[in-house]
Amino acid sequence: ANPSMLRALTGGMRAACSRLLLGGTNSAALSSRAATTDAAAAPPPSGSAEEEALPLTTEDETIVPEETAYSHKEKYSAANIAKLKMDQYPFYVEREWWKKGKRMTFWATWRQLRDVNRRECVQETGEQRMRLKALKWNTVLPQAIRDAAAEELHNMPKYSRPRLVLNMCMFTGRQRGKIKPYRLNRHLFRKYADHSQLCGVQRAMW
Repeated sequence: ANPSMLRALTGGMRAACSRLLLGGTNSAALSSRAATTDAAAAPPPSGSAEEEALPLTTEDETIVPEETAYSHKEKYSAANIAKLKMDQYPFYVEREWWKKGKRMTFWATWRQLRDVNRRECVQETGEQRMRLKALKWNTVLPQAIRDAAAEELHNMPKYSRPRLVLNMCMFTGRQRGKIKPYRLNRHLFRKYADHSQLCGVQRAMW
C-alpha cells in the first residue's frame, strides 16, 4: 500500500470521526437546553418549602449584604451615631482617603521620607521598647531576666529608637529655626500667621 494513500485515508477517517463527535455533542447540548427551557417554563409546585424560604423580591430590589449595609452615607442623628458606634471611645474617626496608600503625598526631601519611616517604626515598637527598658533597669528582678530583656532590646530594629527621629519642618524639611508646637520653620510660621492661617495665633499689639 502507498504510504501517502494511507495518510489520506487516516486523515479522512479523523475528519469523519470529528464530525460525528461534534454532531453528537451538539445534539446533546440542544437536548439539555430544551430540557432546561421546559423546566423553566413549567409552573413551580404550590406550597413547596423552597418557595416559602426564598425572600420575596422584585426586579428592582436587591439584597444588600450585612458587610456593606453601612457603607453608604447616613443622616446626622443620635440614632445613626449610636448605630455606627461613633459615640464610643476613641472618638476620632480616620477618614478613608487619609489612610496610608490611598492619598498622594509629596516630600520636600528624601530625608523627610526617611524621617517618616522612622516615626512609623517608633510608633509600632514604642510600647514594647518601653516595657523592655523597664525590665532591663529594674533592680528587683533576677539578673537573668534583666539580661534577656537587655538582649531583646539590643536586637530591636535600628529605627525603633526615638532619638533618631528628627524634628524638621513638615513643609520644607528644614531642621533649624522651628516653632515646635506647629512643626514649622520660622519663615513659614510668619507667612501663615500674617494671613490668619494658623489656629491660636494672634498678632502682638501693645
